[in-house]
Amino acid sequence: MQLEHKELKYRGKVVFESIKMMGKFRRVPKIFNENEACFLFLTKGAFVFRTPTNLLHFNEGDAMLSKCGNYFIEQVAINDEFNESTIVATGAFFYPEMVKEFFTGDLSIESIKPNFDTTKLSVEPLLKAFVDSINYMLDNPAIADENLIETKLKELLLLLSKTEKASSIHQFIHSLFIPYEYEFRDIIQLNLFSNLSLEELARLCNMSLATFKRKFTETYKQSPAKYLLEQKLKNAQYLLEHSKIPVSDIAHQCGFDDLSGFNKAFKKEAGLSPSDYRLSRKS
Repeated sequence: MQLEHKELKYRGKVVFESIKMMGKFRRVPKIFNENEACFLFLTKGAFVFRTPTNLLHFNEGDAMLSKCGNYFIEQVAINDEFNESTIVATGAFFYPEMVKEFFTGDLSIESIKPNFDTTKLSVEPLLKAFVDSINYMLDNPAIADENLIETKLKELLLLLSKTEKASSIHQFIHSLFIPYEYEFRDIIQLNLFSNLSLEELARLCNMSLATFKRKFTETYKQSPAKYLLEQKLKNAQYLLEHSKIPVSDIAHQCGFDDLSGFNKAFKKEAGLSPSDYRLSRKS
């Protein structure tokens, strides 16, 4: 995968960026890696955004608002194949202490109950015009002094606060930096049939691999590798018995990377190949 970008910094931190991703990839960690929140507008292409408990599909013209957290960007597969593609997006990044300085007032509002980690936004004309103005600044960085960049950051926060219908800009800013809380079991159950590696699952849980394995074994009384394989094979058995879905599609739906790996694991567990298992249940 190739990555091209232009950026504008404020107080030494990247706050506006245009990103162009080209090539073939399956899954990469999010492009924003500190404790910042992110606004992203997709100019070209499509991708899937994986949060610990959700998959969101974004197409050209869509926008998102994402809180700090561990997420993945995934390429859209066509017929289970990952092809050469181009994704172009414009991003804005919000850092807690920096942003809170922009607005006076008490931001520690305990009554706020954030109910999302990443959400799709309705791109209204004002927001689209704002993105165009940022792209112009990225193409002409000589005009983008810190006063102008600060003004544009404030403008975007005000626009987003209206989009999200927050009761005030202070509530909106505060809610952006309250991490969404997940239950460990929810993350596991909602990703049972994904093809995430243990390292990627650990990342979604915001844990080291060693901590993740220990927590998993304490919770499920089995190692993660054994439990996850058992659940995938149980689901495969059910689909083979109760559906007419092709075996190759079942392998994909149950989170196996390839058909041969699925066939080998299934035969070891059931004593029959998936096709023979399906036939045996019809006789």
